[in-house]
Amino acid sequence: MEVLLRYWNRARRGTLYFLVLVLYLVMQDVVLSHIALLGVRAMFLPALVAAVGHFEGGWRGGLFGVAAGVFQDLSGTEITLFFTLLYPLIGFLTGFLTEFLLNRHFYVYAIFGFAALFLTAFLQMFPLLLSHGENALALWKTCILQTLWSLPYLLPAYYTVNALPKRLG
Repeated sequence: MEVLLRYWNRARRGTLYFLVLVLYLVMQDVVLSHIALLGVRAMFLPALVAAVGHFEGGWRGGLFGVAAGVFQDLSGTEITLFFTLLYPLIGFLTGFLTEFLLNRHFYVYAIFGFAALFLTAFLQMFPLLLSHGENALALWKTCILQTLWSLPYLLPAYYTVNALPKRLG
């Protein structure tokens, strides 16, 4: 009976994280896609993946990153494996480092969240930087603006994942 209860709690926890993922994906693709600052749109999901990795550990952060990456790639105009490969890496590394090497305070999450946002913006820019090197200054400006425009979204991701019940699973 105890094993059944443990699986039930894990299923409930997975469902909660799935609902949070869908909510944040809809917010990013429907709401934030219409709000631009100097032509740059904010990203929400790298901060959420870093938050899940921060609170849940490496393996759960990586699994959440796979789900977030698949949904992010499928919601785009062209299907690639970019986010499907990047988000699990962000979730796993954030979770692994906070699980074994660092503490779970907000400032540690803020550093990892900033790194996740910058890495996502940089890796989106990188192929263009290689092919259109003459526009490097404009690409770097876009990368930095996207990272800075996405920074305020670290807070809702942190507090949403922190508010989820820890006793499940």
